[in-house]
Amino acid sequence: MNELKKYAAIGGAVVLVACWPFATGKIGEAIFKDGIASYHNAIIEVESVSYDRGYLSSQAQSRIHVIDQGLSQELEHAGYPTEILVNHDISHGLFSVSSVSKFVSTGDTSEFIQGLTLTTDSKLTGTTDLLLTSKDTNFATADLQAQGVEKLFLAAAELSATIEKDGQFSLTYQLPKTELRLDNQSAMIVDNVAGQSVGHYIDDIFIGEADIALDKLTLSDTQSNSHNEIKGLKYTSVNQLTEVKDKAEENSFTTQNRLILEEALTDAGVVKNGVFDISFENLNYDGLKALIPLLQEQELTNENVEKLLLSFDLLAAKGFNVNINEFSAEVLGSKLNSNVLLTLPAGTARASQNADQLIKTVTGSTELVIAKKLVDETPELRMQMDELLINEFAVEDGDNYRLAATISDGQIELLNGQKMPLFMLLGFLSYLQ
Repeated sequence: MNELKKYAAIGGAVVLVACWPFATGKIGEAIFKDGIASYHNAIIEVESVSYDRGYLSSQAQSRIHVIDQGLSQELEHAGYPTEILVNHDISHGLFSVSSVSKFVSTGDTSEFIQGLTLTTDSKLTGTTDLLLTSKDTNFATADLQAQGVEKLFLAAAELSATIEKDGQFSLTYQLPKTELRLDNQSAMIVDNVAGQSVGHYIDDIFIGEADIALDKLTLSDTQSNSHNEIKGLKYTSVNQLTEVKDKAEENSFTTQNRLILEEALTDAGVVKNGVFDISFENLNYDGLKALIPLLQEQELTNENVEKLLLSFDLLAAKGFNVNINEFSAEVLGSKLNSNVLLTLPAGTARASQNADQLIKTVTGSTELVIAKKLVDETPELRMQMDELLINEFAVEDGDNYRLAATISDGQIELLNGQKMPLFMLLGFLSYLQ
C-alpha cells in the first residue's frame, strides 16, 4: 500500500508538471490582457490585437497608437510613426512566464523602433524582471537634414528593471553616447548617461531614491572657435514619506535634491567642484497630492486656480521648510559658498489671501562666503564688495568675505544690525550670482 501511495504521488507530480504549462500559459494570457486593459493615458493608447496560446509557448501582438492630435501631427511632420505593433514571443514554464518582444512600425520603417527588444520574465510570485535594449541609431531624417541637422545619433542603450507585486521597483539605465551635429559645424556630444531608481509610486508621487549622471558634455562651434565642456555631472534625489499612525492628514513629504559638477570648462573660465543642494521638507502630503496634478495642467481654468490656492493654503497651514543647504563652487581657482534656510511655521490660515501675515511668519537665515582672491581678480565684484564693506553689510573673515542675514517678523537683519523688509532679500541674494 505504501508503494502504491508513492507511485500515486509520483504520478500526480508528473501530471501536475505536464499540465502546469497550460496553467502558466493561461496566467500569462490573463496578465497580458489585464495589463493592457488597465492602461490609461491621454497621449497614447495600447490595445491587444491577438493572443494565440499554446502548450509551452504563445504568440501575441499588441498595438501602441498616439492619440494626442498635436503630438501625432508633430511626429508625422518629423517623419516618425504614430503607430507601433509589438510582436510578443511568450514562453511558459513551471514557475514563470517569459517573453521577447519586437517592435514594428506600421508606417515607414523606423530604424530605432526596429532595433528595440524587450525581454521580460514574470514569476508566479508576482515579480517581473525586464530588459529593454536598442541599437545604434541615426535619427537624422530627410526632414531634419533639410533643417540643418547633419547627424542625430544615439548609441545602443539599455534599461533593466525589477518590479515587485506590491509596486516596489528598481531600475537602471545607460546611454553610452548621444551626438548632434549641424551643418554649420556646431556640435553637441554627450558621453555615458547612466542612472538608477529604487522605490515606488504613491498617488503618482515617487517615493525612494534616484540618480542620473553623465561623464562629459561637449559643446563646440568651429565657426566661432568655441569649445565648452562639462565633466562629471550628477543629480541625486531622495523622496521620503513620513506617515503618522491613525492620522493620515498629518503625513508629510520631504525631498532632498543634490546636483554635483566636477568641472566646467568654458570660454569665460573654469568652474570646479560645484554643488547645488536644495530640500523641501515636511510638506503636508494631502496638500502636495492635490497640488501636483494642478501644476501639470496645460491650461489653468478659474476652477483649477481656486483648487491650486486651496492646496497651497493647506501646505502653508501645516508649515514647511525650503532650504538651499549648499550652493558652492571653485570659480577661477577660488572658493565661494552660500546657503539660504527658510522655515514657514504651522498655523498660517488662508495664506493665499493673507500674504502680509505669511511673510511675517517666515523665519530663517542666509549666508555667502566668498574668497578675497576671487573678489580681487573680478573688478565688478571688487566694486560691489567695497560698497558692502563700507556699509558694514559684509565683514572680512580670514581669507574670505562673509555676508549674512537672519530673517524674522517680515524683516531681514544684516550683520551691522540694520533691518529691512523681507522682499529686499531678493536684492541681497543677487550677490550670489
